[in-house]
Amino acid sequence: MAAEVVKQVAPIQQRLMEFIRREFRPGYNHYNVSKLIGDASARQYFRYVSEAGESFILAVYPEPFDPDSFAYGQIHELFSRIGLPVPRIHALDGALGIVLQEDLGNTTLQKHFLAAPLAERLELLRRAVDYIVTIQREGSRLLPTDSVAYPLAFDEEKLSWELNFFRRHYLQKYCGLGADSPELDEEFARLARELAQGPRRLCHRDYHVRNLMLHQGAIYLIDFQDARWGPLSYDLVSLLKDSIELGPDQVRALEGYYLERSAFTGSVEDFTRQFHLMAIQRLLKALGTYAYQIGVRENFLYEQYMIGSLHRASLSLDALAEFPCIQDLVASQLEGRREEA
Repeated sequence: MAAEVVKQVAPIQQRLMEFIRREFRPGYNHYNVSKLIGDASARQYFRYVSEAGESFILAVYPEPFDPDSFAYGQIHELFSRIGLPVPRIHALDGALGIVLQEDLGNTTLQKHFLAAPLAERLELLRRAVDYIVTIQREGSRLLPTDSVAYPLAFDEEKLSWELNFFRRHYLQKYCGLGADSPELDEEFARLARELAQGPRRLCHRDYHVRNLMLHQGAIYLIDFQDARWGPLSYDLVSLLKDSIELGPDQVRALEGYYLERSAFTGSVEDFTRQFHLMAIQRLLKALGTYAYQIGVRENFLYEQYMIGSLHRASLSLDALAEFPCIQDLVASQLEGRREEA
């Protein structure tokens, strides 16, 4: 039998240069292209400034993709259809694995919040909550059944996989802990099972303040290619817990704002419980991702997010007081990091 031929994928920067030469024909001038700090994915981002002074962002994927089944393109089309601000796509080349899109600048909500007064921060967060409601109502209704996102969900299997990702990469590999115990297994299983039992709506999947860009007075959504079905609280937890520190009163006020507008039909107490459960699961998964970035990709920038995630997870664990094994693990990690600070 003949050996299978494996098609080699050209290096990212080689494909980038080929795309720029074809799309912009820069002539004899040097290419004004710079690499940006990316997210936790395998994609790389570059800013290109043309000879006419126009600025663009190029997202370069690790491999070519099929435009007809391209998740980013499908969700971009859906979000545009339901009136959500997303960066305009100027060109898309599946063979080279590149998306040329609108440059929204460098101001994420996280960055803007560093100097913004509290009243402005809360108003921007309310606008971001409005977008969550739109995704849940209109996005859930209009997501095509042949979309890549349609069969994907935060079911019990997916939620459990993410908790074990935290166990493997944060507890075992990053911290060097022996994290195999029946008690931890039982708590992970109970957490995933209860979260999976509730109603599901379409989720952005990474709806935190580093993925919300402030551009010309509007909040733009980026990095939505992993959209899928999930608990109603999922994106709200990402927004309020992933990357910012809010006081308890501010979190409750924004929860109330969401409940006034959302499809949730239970009691405030029921939603608050789901919110805490989701915060625990989501923040543990985030810690696993940060540890993976450090241990596997040697990207130590993610270390800065760990202590905040541990702190916010501890708040929800303390509020529920139903997961003593996870609670003790998080508390000991948080204490250790505070001593190092």
